[in-house]
Amino acid sequence: MNPLIRAAALACYEDLGKTLGLNVAQQLRRVGLTLNSLRTPDALIPYPAMMALLENSATDAGAPDIGLQLARLQNMETLGPVAVAIDHAASLGDAIDMASRYIYVHSPALRLYLQDVPHLPTQTDLCIAISVPESTAHAQAVELALGMMVRTLRLICQGQVKPLRVHLPHKRLGSMASYEETFGLGCVFGQSAACARLKASDLALALPHRNALMRHLAQSYIDTQFTVPDQAFSDRVRLLLRELLGTGLATQDEIAAKLAIHPRTMQRRLTQEGSTFEKIKDDVRRSSFQRIVARPDAPSLAGIAALLDYTEPSALTRSCQRWFGMSPTAYRSSLNGK
Repeated sequence: MNPLIRAAALACYEDLGKTLGLNVAQQLRRVGLTLNSLRTPDALIPYPAMMALLENSATDAGAPDIGLQLARLQNMETLGPVAVAIDHAASLGDAIDMASRYIYVHSPALRLYLQDVPHLPTQTDLCIAISVPESTAHAQAVELALGMMVRTLRLICQGQVKPLRVHLPHKRLGSMASYEETFGLGCVFGQSAACARLKASDLALALPHRNALMRHLAQSYIDTQFTVPDQAFSDRVRLLLRELLGTGLATQDEIAAKLAIHPRTMQRRLTQEGSTFEKIKDDVRRSSFQRIVARPDAPSLAGIAALLDYTEPSALTRSCQRWFGMSPTAYRSSLNGK
C-alpha cells in the first residue's frame, strides 16, 4: 500500500524552500515530485515522497525544524472541504468527531482520535497518527501534522481553547524556541503518541462559527464526492495497537471493541489476511522496542517492559531472545558498538 496525501499538505513549501536556499525543483525531482503537483492542491501525491522531501530538505538546508516552519505558514484551508465542515461544527467535540471521520479526504494514512489520560479524567489527548511503513523516516511530517492540528484548533476556537501541553513521539529536532513559536506551550518528547492534551471540558465549547446549514452542506458534499479508501483490516489493528501499547488497553477485547466487532470476528478477518492478533502485537512490540531502546534517554529495561505491556521484565527478555537471539541488555550494547 502506497498511502497518498493531497498536495495541499505542501502548501508554502516552494516559498519556504527558496527562503532556506534550497533548489526546490531539484528537491522535488529527487523524490519523484514536480512543481506542478505542488500547485494543484487537490492532486494526490505519495505520502512517503512528501516525507522524504521534508527529511531531505531539513538536512540539506540545515533546518531541523522545517516541519514546524511549514506548519506556521499554512492555514486550515489546507484541509480543503474538511476545513469547512469542522469550522461550522456545533462544538469542539463535534468538530473533532467530524475531523476524525473525514480526515481520510486529506489522506487515508492519517488518523485523528481522542484518548483518555490515565488517572486524569479531567483531561484528554487529541492524537494524530500517520500509518506508514515503520522504516519510513517521518518525524518532520509528524511535526507538520501536529503543528497544523494545533493551529486549526486555535483557529476554529478563536483562541478560546489552549492545549495544556504537546507530546511528540521522537526526540527534539529543532530549537525549543521553534517549538514554542509553533505550539505556544511546552512540549514533551519521546512519548507514545503525537498529541495535544486538552481539558475534557473544552470539548463542550460552542464554536464561534457554528452554522448547522453550512456544516450539513459540507458534510453532504464530502459524503457524495469522496469514498472511504480501502485499508487492510490488519493495518487498522496494527495502528490501534501502536496507539494503545503501554496503556493497558492493547488487548484483543479492547481492540475489537474499538473496531465495534466481536473478538472472534476480528480473529477470523485477520486469519483471512494471513495474520493473527498475537503476531501483529508481537511485531508492534518488536518495532517499538527497537525505537525506544535506541533513544538516548531510553528508560530502564523494566520501564521498557512496562511500555510494551509486559507484566515482568523476564517476558521482555524471552521476546528479545526470540527476536534477535540476544538479551535486551546485549541488544542495547550492540547499538552503542560495545
